[in-house]
Amino acid sequence: MIRALLIAISSLFAEFSLAANLAYSSYLKDGFTPTAIAADPQGNLYLAGTVVTDPASGATGVLVAKLDPTASQFLYLDYLDAGGLDTVGGVCADGAGNAYVVGSTSNPNVAAIGTQFGTAPAGGADRRPFLAKLDAKGNVLLSVLLGGSASGSAEAVALTPKGRILITGVSSASGFPTTQGAYSVSDSKGRPFLMEMDAAATTLAFSATGVGGSSIAQDASGNIYVSGSTTVLDYPTTSGVYQQKFAPAFVCSFPPCETVSPALQQYLTKVDPTGSRLIYSTGVNDNTAYRSGNTVNSGLAVDASGNAYLTGVAGGPYPFTVAAPVNVGSPVGFVTKLDPAARFVLYSIPGGGAGVQLDPSGGLYAGGVANGSPLPGVLAWIPARCLPGNTIAATAEAYVAKLDAATGNIIDAQWIDGSGLGLTALTPANGRTWAAGTTQRADVPFTPGSVSQPSLTTGQLPGAYLGGVDFSRPAANGPLIGCILDAADLVHTGPVAANQILSIFGTNLGPTPGVAAPNGSATSLAGVVATFDGSPAPLLYVSSSQINVAVPTDVAVEKSTVLQVTVNRMPAVKRQLPVARINLNTFISYSAPSPSCPDSQGLVTNSIQVLATNADGTINSCAGPAPLGSVVSFYVEGNAAPPLVVSAQFGPWSAQVINAALQGPFVWKVDVLLPTALPPTGVTTLRNHKAVDVVLASGTDLAGPFNTGGPPMRPRCG
Repeated sequence: MIRALLIAISSLFAEFSLAANLAYSSYLKDGFTPTAIAADPQGNLYLAGTVVTDPASGATGVLVAKLDPTASQFLYLDYLDAGGLDTVGGVCADGAGNAYVVGSTSNPNVAAIGTQFGTAPAGGADRRPFLAKLDAKGNVLLSVLLGGSASGSAEAVALTPKGRILITGVSSASGFPTTQGAYSVSDSKGRPFLMEMDAAATTLAFSATGVGGSSIAQDASGNIYVSGSTTVLDYPTTSGVYQQKFAPAFVCSFPPCETVSPALQQYLTKVDPTGSRLIYSTGVNDNTAYRSGNTVNSGLAVDASGNAYLTGVAGGPYPFTVAAPVNVGSPVGFVTKLDPAARFVLYSIPGGGAGVQLDPSGGLYAGGVANGSPLPGVLAWIPARCLPGNTIAATAEAYVAKLDAATGNIIDAQWIDGSGLGLTALTPANGRTWAAGTTQRADVPFTPGSVSQPSLTTGQLPGAYLGGVDFSRPAANGPLIGCILDAADLVHTGPVAANQILSIFGTNLGPTPGVAAPNGSATSLAGVVATFDGSPAPLLYVSSSQINVAVPTDVAVEKSTVLQVTVNRMPAVKRQLPVARINLNTFISYSAPSPSCPDSQGLVTNSIQVLATNADGTINSCAGPAPLGSVVSFYVEGNAAPPLVVSAQFGPWSAQVINAALQGPFVWKVDVLLPTALPPTGVTTLRNHKAVDVVLASGTDLAGPFNTGGPPMRPRCG
């Protein structure tokens, strides 16, 4: 039965030849939420974001990380502040390796270094924009508060060709200071700001209000471009632009629209180098009055001709120039190009939404998050099991796309798998497009030689992700890995353990139709070989879209192992996998009837069900529940060698494990004795039976899929 389950989950996918190559990928650090990435002329990388400094209070500080051009080592990790609820908006770097970081702080005791343009916050919800400057070794040269006594946040930073500092953001209070001659509005509350200061942050060239945003760029003439999102309908616009007036829009706070609030709308503004004149300013939204849904800008780039490229996410109608996705049920990313006068949308396509960048040769790149919205066509080869919604725990994954800047056609894209990825920023450097973001677990791809922290855990571990995509290295029409899942529960795997069974999904992975190992396992099967640190691993099943393989028993615990898949002597890209002492996973059935319990009154409506057997050998289900006081058997894998010490929890009570025995070389059968009477609480009552949560654990290590945040397994008892 177990072997049949392992080989049953397979599908066929067409062959594709792609140029993208995930040249670098790693989990960097737990508790770190990177929100910005930049590179200096030498190719060093800078990530800036927030880090949890006190889990009990939720306090966050600012962390800046500098990595060498290959991201193989940290050059510094610098904590700037640790006493409030800090945010980071942007980072940039100059030719000397100085890093400039902007954001907001609520710490009344924030360290202030240099000339100050703002007062310290009172704490709590009172925030102040800040600028920090670090030298090439991470020493803090400046820590400057901005905005006078007005609260707000700095959200983007850039350097002019002369080394002057441009900062933009949003003021959340009245009284944000302006300079004479700069563009301004009468009340800065809820309005953006834009300022320029010298490289030493001692004097203001200008400070403007009413224009600014979350993204900033420049052209060769020194003109400043800003983009963002606003709920106000009187954001300044100029005549002759694409969208001169903002139509009313709303979002439903409590569907079906019991209450509504103003929706965010996107804008693009071009300002002269002195900050005094709007060259153009336009909205970029669907212009239907009273439409529903936010349009959130998340990136801006400007080419040598003055064309502007916007990216973001639309939660409702958007001015696409191609067929818009239909009924996707999720916000849709977009990439939009406007002409140099912002009079026309030259193209607007679905995709992206997580940063947009141009490289020095004019190549256009965009990051995107797959959370239910359609993928670019070049990623059609990604198997369904790799996508969110097709496994228990996967909620969002990511990709980086290369576009034709002239037409908007997506030329190529690199898929980045994981159970809960979010991309926040992109930067081109060293022939790669680097993507920074967040991940909920250490289950992102790892490439050999990447920097990562040791002793990663198998459960929830929110932290920072970094990837580097090389679009210049053509890949042969050989094996491509889309994702690596645990074979028992089809959860994205992070650290692996000896004897854990993995399901590798992709394309060109083996023969059509699939082949099962004749004796249960083989180290070579139909031209397929999988090695861990050069040692052939037991193969259970191979097909064009799936490989089931067991991790060898000799992998080094709490270190890492390099996986190499070869199909007819053609290698796939190597993956490095962290190794844990144990990684128990419970076998799940994805083929249960839906709804699995006809009398469940909506409580059990999906087709995912724990694979458990009753004492008489029948499959535990609504149709065949287990009597109270009987034994229910569960099946797990991911334990290196006997014995397996495991405990069980039956609803709110402990349950007795009466036996745990190997059923073949990899799978354990765990027999759990059900109580003779139901506990008074913690049991879901259905019409004819009861569904009881049972959790298995080895010490503090929960058996998956529970350590991923997935649903508990619910055997049925009579």
